[in-house]
Amino acid sequence: MAFKKLISVSEVGEGSLVVVKTRHFNVVVTKVEGEFFAFEDSCTHDGEEISCGKLEGCVITCPRHFAKFDVRTGKVIALPATEPLVIFPVRVNGADLEVDLEAV
Repeated sequence: MAFKKLISVSEVGEGSLVVVKTRHFNVVVTKVEGEFFAFEDSCTHDGEEISCGKLEGCVITCPRHFAKFDVRTGKVIALPATEPLVIFPVRVNGADLEVDLEAV
């Protein structure tokens, strides 16, 4: 695993969607019930930026066609998407959030 600092813990509030640009793609970081999650900022149905959608609890809804995903697992909750979100392992290291972007 290749964990690298992505953002500071203090930059991610409960229920927020923070987009971090990396060299190859954008990553969304969120905090749900005190736990951090990271996923690629792309709906698997049509590539829409999922960070523009609405997060309710652990479910994010794509703003374009309303596909729904569980941000903890990437699992599809509602069609039209059939493929899960790309999820990245996250860990807290002091004041930093580290993400393994190579784990996919």
